[in-house]
Amino acid sequence: MEQITLPAKPRSASGSRAVNKLRDAGRIPAVVYGREFGEPLALEIEARDLRAALLGHSQNAIISLEIEGRRPLPVMVAERQVDVLSRHIIHVDLHAINLKEAVEANVAIAIVGTAPGVKEGGVIDFVVREISVKALPGDIPERIEADIGALNIGDTIHVRDLAAPPNVEIVENPDEIVVSLLPPPKAEEAAVAPEVPAEPELIGAAKPEAEEIPEA
Repeated sequence: MEQITLPAKPRSASGSRAVNKLRDAGRIPAVVYGREFGEPLALEIEARDLRAALLGHSQNAIISLEIEGRRPLPVMVAERQVDVLSRHIIHVDLHAINLKEAVEANVAIAIVGTAPGVKEGGVIDFVVREISVKALPGDIPERIEADIGALNIGDTIHVRDLAAPPNVEIVENPDEIVVSLLPPPKAEEAAVAPEVPAEPELIGAAKPEAEEIPEA
């Protein structure tokens, strides 16, 4: 397992003014919490150190948090807040973990393969892009693949069809749809369909019920 270290210091100042001043100085406010740690503790982390710890690593990477004056602590990123304009991280929550106890985490789903139905004009509908799994922290995969290599128009892949790595349990509704291969868009069908002259309406005749058109 790759070792990722992240230095941090306890943070005493609070409030929006203090936090903004902290960010202006190139530091990011953070909080660490969890049963393995005790009472939540406010931290400050150098922005460059946080970028180095997160860049190029899985969202569920295990980080060795080195708080000034304490022994290293294994943590995972529980939540990160990002500025909508700059896209820079402005706050991070860290969850202290026990490496010998299973945890739940969200893992990205990756589509692999080429569906035969796409060549016939079908459209891939990627419904669920993340899935919740339970495993030891070191066994959590970076992604779980959904192989669409056998999908024809009208076919679907459900959660139960996904193959989890060894020692990893998927904790989602097995009947939930992950990927569907939909028919060609109706707009395209309408563009190539021949025009049919409208039949005159007969006075007093019962009108046929409107035909339901399935969504594309």
